[in-house]
Amino acid sequence: MTCPFLKEAQVKYCQTSSVRKLIPIAAAGRADDKCSSQEHLTCPVYRMQSAEPSVSGHCPYLGESLMQYCGAAPVAKMIPYSESQISRCGCDRFRYCELYLSMAHPGVPADDVDGIPLPEWLRYSANHMWLDIGEDGVCHAGIDAFLSRALGQAERISYVWQRGQHRATAVVTVNGVDHEIVFPNPFLLTSCNLYLRADPSRLSAEPYTGGWLFEGVPAPETSENLLQGAAARQWMEREQHRINEFLQQQPAAHGPLAADGGLFAPGLSQNLDHDQMLALFHTFFSPYASEKRYT
Repeated sequence: MTCPFLKEAQVKYCQTSSVRKLIPIAAAGRADDKCSSQEHLTCPVYRMQSAEPSVSGHCPYLGESLMQYCGAAPVAKMIPYSESQISRCGCDRFRYCELYLSMAHPGVPADDVDGIPLPEWLRYSANHMWLDIGEDGVCHAGIDAFLSRALGQAERISYVWQRGQHRATAVVTVNGVDHEIVFPNPFLLTSCNLYLRADPSRLSAEPYTGGWLFEGVPAPETSENLLQGAAARQWMEREQHRINEFLQQQPAAHGPLAADGGLFAPGLSQNLDHDQMLALFHTFFSPYASEKRYT
């Protein structure tokens, strides 16, 4: 799968110029295009070379290549076709590209469990994080809608590591309290979503798209104890029952804890006191407190 904004262009360029200027062939018929005609004989760069005049009439140093570029970018950056696989444009990774997200505004499929979005193609950990492994072997991870609803508006996001073999960890500050978000299984971390440091609100508003946290290369153990499909739906139903029971046991809070339809109120952090929020986070979102929860 490739990005819908990925475009191709055949370009021409001078093989001897110190600065390689790529000229799309569609625009190569301009009056100032000397390279494709006998006018190249007047080019000062050509005259510095020792090649024999070309029988075809065009400059012997004229090169052609197939390039790709992003149609959504304000300035087109040409990438050789042979290098397309190392960019995110030609594989599943484009779904997490900031330009694609800002231009296409992709929606999350309406897979949900009693109002909590739960995309069926993702894998979920017991502490409410998701993992997406693409066909190219690159993975992305973030928090699910259950956790994002409980956290509410984040004030600040920072990363413990941005590269290396780790259990990827972010520190999310909500209502003045720092919370560690830890993916429970290790993988080779290659990058983090640094856009969230400028706009933390996307963590709760777009948890499955623009609010992704980590990118990396999975190891065999990265998918251990993760749930998907029907098993994930059953687990999410139990989690909603558990959190309602947890909230019923809490003393008087600063605000409402339940919303319409039996869902807990969004932004619980604003309605629970400090100790209550820490207890909630330890019970549901700590990877160490949830290791045996699946049984």
